[in-house]
Amino acid sequence: MQHSYQIRIRTNIEGRLWHGLAPVLESILPVEFIFSGADGVQVAGEIIMGPALEVDKNGGRSRTSSLGVPDANHPSLQGKPIDVTVDFKDDSDVPFPFRGTSVQSKTTVAPQILSLSGNERILASCGRGPVWTVADEGGVKHFRSGFSLPEFSAGDALHDVLNEGRFLEMLPLVSWLREMCASTAYASPPLRACFIFDDPNLHWTRYGFVDFRMTAAHAAKENYHVAFATIPLDAWFAHEATIQVFRKNVPYLSLAVHGNNHTKQELARNYTAAARVSLLQQAIRRIEHLEARTGLSVCRVMVPPHGACSEEMLAELPGCGFEAACISHGSVCAHNQGKTWTRNVGYFPSELVHGCPVLPRWGLSGNVKNTILLAAFLGQPMVLRGHHQDLKDGIELLDNLAEFINQLGPVTWSRMTDLCRMNHQWRMEGSTCRVKPLGRKIVFRIPEPATRLVIEDGFRTDWQISGMNGNVTMVRAGEIIALSERSRGEISIVAAPAATVPSTNGTHRTPAPVFLRRLLTEGRDRLLPLSRIQ
Repeated sequence: MQHSYQIRIRTNIEGRLWHGLAPVLESILPVEFIFSGADGVQVAGEIIMGPALEVDKNGGRSRTSSLGVPDANHPSLQGKPIDVTVDFKDDSDVPFPFRGTSVQSKTTVAPQILSLSGNERILASCGRGPVWTVADEGGVKHFRSGFSLPEFSAGDALHDVLNEGRFLEMLPLVSWLREMCASTAYASPPLRACFIFDDPNLHWTRYGFVDFRMTAAHAAKENYHVAFATIPLDAWFAHEATIQVFRKNVPYLSLAVHGNNHTKQELARNYTAAARVSLLQQAIRRIEHLEARTGLSVCRVMVPPHGACSEEMLAELPGCGFEAACISHGSVCAHNQGKTWTRNVGYFPSELVHGCPVLPRWGLSGNVKNTILLAAFLGQPMVLRGHHQDLKDGIELLDNLAEFINQLGPVTWSRMTDLCRMNHQWRMEGSTCRVKPLGRKIVFRIPEPATRLVIEDGFRTDWQISGMNGNVTMVRAGEIIALSERSRGEISIVAAPAATVPSTNGTHRTPAPVFLRRLLTEGRDRLLPLSRIQ
């Protein structure tokens, strides 16, 4: 069982705030919150709310690490959130990747400006003064944040207060809690990224404002990868010259699966179990037909049209041959309202919904810089999605975003399948390497000091390991595997196959009006660039 770090809350208003926020934080981090009345308990750290508690009554700070935050005892605001611009210092106590950056985000109330005392250092400031500081006293760090913690009730979700438009109130808290848990923390997956465009097919070398040849040339020059979520209904034809563009540019261009027929709420309707399976199997058959005729490989990652996908449909994806889904945090919550698991969506590198890994994605418009920074901080793949219209002003949009992403450090740009297979966390416990797969198939490089390996399982299944000693080994979650010198290097860890569902033998039928609608939509998309020519 993973170690739990006890965190004392020193506040007089515990009921209104912490009884909503604490359970969510305890479910995503190995922490347990206790309140100031629990004396004599050894704690890993303290959260101190209110200016009167900034300095211990005995004349000094607590001997355990602390985070001070303003009183949250303010009325809930009914008006619009306010914009706050924050400049982060290039300091090791500022979490990666925010060091040395400036961001604009929204908060419920204006941050409190902090007056420095003693040896405090500024970690972040707004235009009026410091809003995040740290003091190191005898090797113990004491942080203060000027941001009140957000109001959080029983019906709220983490994504509501930790997203690209609003995260400053939570960032000092999450960063500090991570530091408290550092001794047993898991390493995040490596930085990885991909652009993804919905709808384009292989019927021609262009699709609306997307030019496949130009996209490949820019991706090769600026170091990025573009995936196209193609609609299985469109698999009836592939243009030979377009096929060649994809064949010659595998490092830069790829395909994923975009629904089946691309009808409204296609993957979120209240189907029977048999109807869900039938629809997904038809999508797979169409994609297999496309692969057989073109020689191209299509990632078995489902990108639901408009992000609409029910948890019941997600549960069927692995058994129908899909490796994962890719859906925005907002969409996965919006189409599964009332589900308890949605409260925690947004913190982990990916979500696991009924055995189906769900990778996040975000739009190409809006506060994309915040999106990228927050995703990198949380270890999430930086998947930015758009439609062909997003390139109406030129492909330089992708060039500029790729430049910003690449300056974060070594970034792996790749197709969606590879991003899924890099989706894991790990940590060393002595000489034992503990790996936590976040996908049904991962590729993992065993670190040099490791002499033993343990698979930690969230899928409730057995695992097949290949590439170790040149053999294939079946292991149970939690089983200790001895490593020899020949065990070093890259291994593949694959979940036991999901229970396959019986074939529906083509029982799903696509009505003729659906074909017609798709043809008209494609025609509109292809003609749109011409309509802009004066």
